[in-house]
Amino acid sequence: MSAALDYEDRPAIAELAEIDREILRLVAAGRTSKEIARALGRSHYTIDDRIKDVCRTLGADNRGHAAVMLLREEALTPPPDLGGAPPGGLEARPGRLAHAGEDSGSHQRRRLRALTDGLMDPRLGRLAIRLSVILVGIAMAAFLLASAITAVQGVFLTVLRG
Repeated sequence: MSAALDYEDRPAIAELAEIDREILRLVAAGRTSKEIARALGRSHYTIDDRIKDVCRTLGADNRGHAAVMLLREEALTPPPDLGGAPPGGLEARPGRLAHAGEDSGSHQRRRLRALTDGLMDPRLGRLAIRLSVILVGIAMAAFLLASAITAVQGVFLTVLRG
């Protein structure tokens, strides 16, 4: 799980095909293999195979781990040089507020790094297990309550008929 935090995996990530990068971006957005397949015009079997290959290549534990590795790499990669500042510069003109995106690159990288660090926190896994147990308990209680209501209805119908 620590592979997402290591920087030696950058060459493996840099060699990913653009389709694999797009698949991982869609995984990061919470899409299922079938949704990704529909979006990219491919079979969900193809998507699953590509995800498995990417996980193997990156040494990722699962598809989410691979997606986090890609997002972290993209956040840490400096933007391409587009030939310098536009004529007139980027500074705010009098009476005009600076655009929100003009100065937030490092802030966004810090926020993304904090998010990915939070996703890799082992306490999150324990919390997910606890929440799953609670949800299973609630589902069982709802099933038992529905069964009890059905039994009581049967008794009342029997009493009313006979």
